[in-house]
Amino acid sequence: MTRLLWLFVAVWAPVAWAQPQPDIHLIWMGGDDCPPCKAWRTTELPQLLAAPEFKGVRFSYVTKAIRASVPPAAQLPPEVKPLKDALDRASGGRSGSPQAALVVNGQIYDYYVSARPAETVLEMIGAVRGEWRYPLPRCLQMAAKGRVCVEPAP
Repeated sequence: MTRLLWLFVAVWAPVAWAQPQPDIHLIWMGGDDCPPCKAWRTTELPQLLAAPEFKGVRFSYVTKAIRASVPPAAQLPPEVKPLKDALDRASGGRSGSPQAALVVNGQIYDYYVSARPAETVLEMIGAVRGEWRYPLPRCLQMAAKGRVCVEPAP
Protein backbone atom coordinates (compact mmCIF):
# COMPACT_ATOMS: atom_id res chain seq x y z
CA MET A 1 0.00 0.00 0.00
CA THR A 2 2.86 2.39 0.85
CA ARG A 3 4.48 1.78 -2.52
CA LEU A 4 1.23 2.52 -4.29
CA LEU A 5 0.88 5.78 -2.36
CA TRP A 6 4.45 6.84 -3.26
CA LEU A 7 3.82 5.98 -6.91
CA PHE A 8 0.68 8.11 -6.87
CA VAL A 9 2.55 11.05 -5.30
CA ALA A 10 5.45 10.70 -7.75
CA VAL A 11 3.14 10.73 -10.76
CA TRP A 12 0.59 13.36 -9.69
CA ALA A 13 2.62 15.78 -7.56
CA PRO A 14 4.29 17.55 -10.51
CA VAL A 15 0.88 18.01 -12.16
CA ALA A 16 -0.76 19.28 -9.00
CA TRP A 17 1.97 21.81 -8.22
CA ALA A 18 2.76 22.90 -11.78
CA GLN A 19 2.32 26.63 -12.28
CA PRO A 20 0.42 27.70 -15.37
CA GLN A 21 2.61 29.43 -17.93
CA PRO A 22 1.97 33.17 -18.20
CA ASP A 23 0.46 34.56 -21.38
CA ILE A 24 3.31 36.67 -22.82
CA HIS A 25 2.81 39.15 -25.66
CA LEU A 26 5.57 41.37 -27.04
CA ILE A 27 4.28 44.43 -28.90
CA TRP A 28 6.90 46.25 -30.97
CA MET A 29 6.11 49.67 -32.45
CA GLY A 30 8.30 51.35 -35.04
CA GLY A 31 8.62 52.05 -38.72
CA ASP A 32 10.93 52.33 -41.68
CA ASP A 33 11.61 55.99 -40.85
CA CYS A 34 13.43 54.80 -37.71
CA PRO A 35 16.95 53.42 -38.36
CA PRO A 36 17.18 51.57 -34.99
CA CYS A 37 13.77 49.99 -35.71
CA LYS A 38 14.87 48.74 -39.12
CA ALA A 39 18.13 47.41 -37.67
CA TRP A 40 16.27 45.62 -34.84
CA ARG A 41 13.85 43.98 -37.28
CA THR A 42 16.78 42.88 -39.45
CA THR A 43 19.11 41.52 -36.76
CA GLU A 44 17.32 40.96 -33.44
CA LEU A 45 13.82 39.90 -34.50
CA PRO A 46 15.02 36.87 -36.52
CA GLN A 47 17.04 35.74 -33.50
CA LEU A 48 13.96 36.01 -31.28
CA LEU A 49 11.71 34.16 -33.69
CA ALA A 50 14.26 31.34 -33.99
CA ALA A 51 14.90 31.01 -30.24
CA PRO A 52 13.23 28.07 -28.46
CA GLU A 53 12.63 30.38 -25.47
CA PHE A 54 10.44 32.61 -27.67
CA LYS A 55 8.08 29.78 -28.54
CA GLY A 56 4.69 30.42 -27.01
CA VAL A 57 5.25 34.19 -26.95
CA ARG A 58 2.87 36.23 -29.09
CA PHE A 59 4.59 38.90 -31.14
CA SER A 60 2.85 41.87 -32.75
CA TYR A 61 4.48 44.43 -34.97
CA VAL A 62 2.81 47.84 -35.11
CA THR A 63 3.88 50.28 -37.80
CA LYS A 64 4.39 53.68 -36.20
CA ALA A 65 6.20 56.77 -37.49
CA ILE A 66 8.89 58.31 -35.27
CA ARG A 67 6.85 61.46 -34.69
CA ALA A 68 3.68 59.55 -33.82
CA SER A 69 2.44 58.24 -30.51
CA VAL A 70 0.67 54.87 -30.20
CA PRO A 71 -1.42 54.62 -33.39
CA PRO A 72 -5.22 54.87 -33.34
CA ALA A 73 -7.10 51.63 -32.66
CA ALA A 74 -8.16 51.40 -36.33
CA GLN A 75 -4.49 51.05 -37.31
CA LEU A 76 -3.61 48.41 -34.72
CA PRO A 77 -3.56 44.67 -35.40
CA PRO A 78 -6.68 42.92 -34.00
CA GLU A 79 -4.75 41.30 -31.12
CA VAL A 80 -3.42 44.71 -30.00
CA LYS A 81 -6.67 46.73 -30.21
CA PRO A 82 -7.93 45.60 -26.76
CA LEU A 83 -4.69 46.98 -25.26
CA LYS A 84 -4.95 50.45 -26.87
CA ASP A 85 -5.88 52.30 -23.64
CA ALA A 86 -3.19 50.50 -21.65
CA LEU A 87 -0.58 51.30 -24.33
CA ASP A 88 -1.61 54.96 -24.40
CA ARG A 89 -1.24 55.19 -20.63
CA ALA A 90 2.07 53.29 -20.53
CA SER A 91 3.54 55.40 -23.35
CA GLY A 92 2.69 58.64 -21.55
CA GLY A 93 1.49 59.93 -24.93
CA ARG A 94 5.07 60.20 -26.12
CA SER A 95 6.22 60.10 -29.69
CA GLY A 96 9.46 58.52 -30.82
CA SER A 97 10.46 55.08 -31.94
CA PRO A 98 11.00 52.34 -31.16
CA GLN A 99 8.52 51.67 -28.39
CA ALA A 100 7.75 48.25 -27.00
CA ALA A 101 5.47 46.70 -24.44
CA LEU A 102 5.88 43.37 -22.75
CA VAL A 103 2.36 42.33 -21.82
CA VAL A 104 1.83 39.52 -19.32
CA ASN A 105 -1.61 38.03 -18.74
CA GLY A 106 -3.20 41.03 -20.45
CA GLN A 107 -1.40 43.67 -18.35
CA ILE A 108 1.52 45.94 -19.22
CA TYR A 109 4.51 44.35 -17.48
CA ASP A 110 7.23 46.55 -18.97
CA TYR A 111 7.15 49.48 -21.40
CA TYR A 112 10.36 50.68 -22.97
CA VAL A 113 11.63 53.02 -25.66
CA SER A 114 14.71 51.32 -27.02
CA ALA A 115 15.80 48.54 -29.35
CA ARG A 116 16.78 45.92 -26.79
CA PRO A 117 18.97 43.06 -28.03
CA ALA A 118 17.33 39.69 -28.56
CA GLU A 119 19.40 38.28 -25.70
CA THR A 120 17.94 40.83 -23.28
CA VAL A 121 14.38 40.20 -24.49
CA LEU A 122 14.88 36.47 -23.95
CA GLU A 123 16.16 37.17 -20.42
CA MET A 124 13.03 39.25 -19.80
CA ILE A 125 10.82 36.39 -20.98
CA GLY A 126 12.71 33.86 -18.83
CA ALA A 127 12.23 36.11 -15.81
CA VAL A 128 8.49 36.39 -16.48
CA ARG A 129 8.39 32.60 -16.53
CA GLY A 130 10.11 32.52 -13.15
CA GLU A 131 13.48 31.25 -14.33
CA TRP A 132 15.53 34.17 -12.91
CA ARG A 133 15.37 37.84 -11.95
CA TYR A 134 14.21 40.45 -14.44
CA PRO A 135 17.36 41.86 -16.09
CA LEU A 136 16.39 45.56 -16.06
CA PRO A 137 14.21 47.95 -14.06
CA ARG A 138 10.62 47.64 -15.31
CA CYS A 139 8.47 50.62 -16.25
CA LEU A 140 4.68 50.78 -16.21
CA GLN A 141 4.44 54.35 -17.54
CA MET A 142 6.91 56.51 -19.43
CA ALA A 143 7.11 60.30 -19.30
CA ALA A 144 5.79 62.20 -22.30
CA LYS A 145 9.37 63.21 -23.18
CA GLY A 146 12.78 61.67 -22.72
CA ARG A 147 13.52 58.17 -21.49
CA VAL A 148 12.18 58.79 -18.01
CA CYS A 149 9.94 56.27 -16.29
CA VAL A 150 7.32 58.04 -14.17
CA GLU A 151 5.82 54.81 -12.80
CA PRO A 152 8.40 52.12 -12.11
CA ALA A 153 7.10 48.62 -11.46
CA PRO A 154 7.26 47.46 -7.86
